[in-house]
Amino acid sequence: MPQPENPLNQSTPPHSWALRRRVLLTVLILIVAAASTIYGLAQLNQDPQDDGMAAEPPAEPICRAEGEFVAGFMSPQADNDKTLDILETMNTDAVTFGGRIVPAESADYPGEVADAIGDRDAYEYTVAMTWDGIELADSDQIVQVGDTSYGIIAAGDNSVVVTESTDGTDHFHSLTRTTTEHEASAYIGLPVPQMRTSGEAWLPDNSYAGVVDAFSQKFVTAYQQRGADGFYLAMEMPLTHEAHWNPVTDYYSRQTQIINDIAPGATVLISPYLEGRADRQTITPETAARGYQKLLGLDNGTRIVVSPQDGVGVGTTALVADDSEAHRVTVEEYFEALHAVDPERLYVTIEAMRPGGGSPDSRKPTTRERVEQQLTATEPYVQGAIGFQWAEPNSMLHIDSIGDGACAAGPGQLH
Repeated sequence: MPQPENPLNQSTPPHSWALRRRVLLTVLILIVAAASTIYGLAQLNQDPQDDGMAAEPPAEPICRAEGEFVAGFMSPQADNDKTLDILETMNTDAVTFGGRIVPAESADYPGEVADAIGDRDAYEYTVAMTWDGIELADSDQIVQVGDTSYGIIAAGDNSVVVTESTDGTDHFHSLTRTTTEHEASAYIGLPVPQMRTSGEAWLPDNSYAGVVDAFSQKFVTAYQQRGADGFYLAMEMPLTHEAHWNPVTDYYSRQTQIINDIAPGATVLISPYLEGRADRQTITPETAARGYQKLLGLDNGTRIVVSPQDGVGVGTTALVADDSEAHRVTVEEYFEALHAVDPERLYVTIEAMRPGGGSPDSRKPTTRERVEQQLTATEPYVQGAIGFQWAEPNSMLHIDSIGDGACAAGPGQLH
């Protein structure tokens, strides 16, 4: 079979040879350049450890809003290591909720405890607490029953508050121990009374206010000695100046006086809520501003910090970007009005959840993008943000790149 003719064996004119040489030279240059590029890319992709160099850690995600988290609401654990793990993940200061002081019956306790209570009126403090290392009054008594320690703490004229701890559990003491190790600050929630059982059930039952105050004196003394950096007044109210809410503001005023007597000038945090929905009794920005001024005036020598709940997570407010017809007032309008009163003591509590979930007591998870919108909306007006997550016991732990401290200002920043 005849072979195809090879064009390279054909006779070639001299000018064609010159052209061919230029073409071959150009191809050679392109081949060398391509090889150099491939080699350079291979070097860039090479593991630095191959050259004895340590690989650089990936850059941490950065929160785009400047209103960074300075603290988070959290539930300390009985185990110090678990509490420390939470603190390190949050990378902020910590705020705890407050336990309640509720009426109790001596018959509900072991016989030794009932005997110690005697004929006095009994109340119970609902958070595990020990009195280790705290000097108690002669009228106070510790009763040990098995592995459980009961504190019989005199409070008021003929009353006692019973505290209980099994195996030495004290969640708030765990927090003060670990915040010291982590160089963070701990703001401990003060005890609150139960709410009224009839009538205006949204107001506190102040019928035993003397018991609450007497126990608070010993409570604040104990945790101030244990290293608390401040206290949180856990009882909630709307941000308003209206006299209807005086039972709450009276409680605030009594507690700040107690705190200042024991720890003069201590920081006290209050976190009221906002209501901007059109179908509710809307709080106007002007009313909120007057309520803010009223709260600041309850300091009694302490340094009150007000951190209103932004309301986005539960739907009581909306952002300007939401363009919501169901709300009369936006978050930005509220915080602009509050900032005009006193910017130095204004923070925001970011609600890290979304409305809904099937029941009045449930919420849906949020996203980093949504939390960023909340931070961006309030950043021009506040000193910083405090995180609160409805689900789970601790703040901000399950939001990508926020739970890992990406939007955290670091410990020791809430002051």
